[in-house]
Amino acid sequence: MKTVLVIGAGKYGAHLATTLCDMGNEVMLVDKSEDVINELAPKVTTAEIGDYTIKSNLTALGVEDFDYVFLCISDFQDSLVIVDHLKNLGAACIIAKASSEIHEKFLLGNGADKVVYPERDIAYTTAVEYSNRKIFDFVKLSDEEGIYEIEAPDKWCGKSLLNLNVRRTHNVTVIASKDKNDHVSAINSADYIFNKDEHIIIMGNKESVRKLAKE
Repeated sequence: MKTVLVIGAGKYGAHLATTLCDMGNEVMLVDKSEDVINELAPKVTTAEIGDYTIKSNLTALGVEDFDYVFLCISDFQDSLVIVDHLKNLGAACIIAKASSEIHEKFLLGNGADKVVYPERDIAYTTAVEYSNRKIFDFVKLSDEEGIYEIEAPDKWCGKSLLNLNVRRTHNVTVIASKDKNDHVSAINSADYIFNKDEHIIIMGNKESVRKLAKE
């Protein structure tokens, strides 16, 4: 269990806070809107109303005691002010939401440990999934690397991981298989035989996966 402070109860912040709480974490959600906090308070551990561009309000929260502080507001200036306050108050790990690339740059410059850019990331994930009919799901790990769910290539069916020498031939790592009932099983043996009715979960760079998905 982690202790988490979520600042900002917009759509992203509200979903993040309630999901983290559902996963068993201790979550405090804060926002300046009384109506929003009153609505969400039953869904998180604790909730507070206040203007957190004011440093004394952040001080009262004890931000240094949380494992993570998520800053989920889009206002450019307010977010920079809050990040600066959080850093000065000794917050252990500040994860801030950006609304643009320049916003991301300034948040990192002001002291954020990590920046998330939900709209960009969702758009990229959607584009990857729908630009190739053989890619069914995707998790971005970095600008180049990701985890992909693809159809087992026809040339692989009836052959083993060892016979195919996938890492050397295709520069990807096979992680798991997924059957038609959506049951996922880790592939731990080089003797695993691929079949045409399954999807496979692989990790690799986007160019290698794109080539493989065409086979």
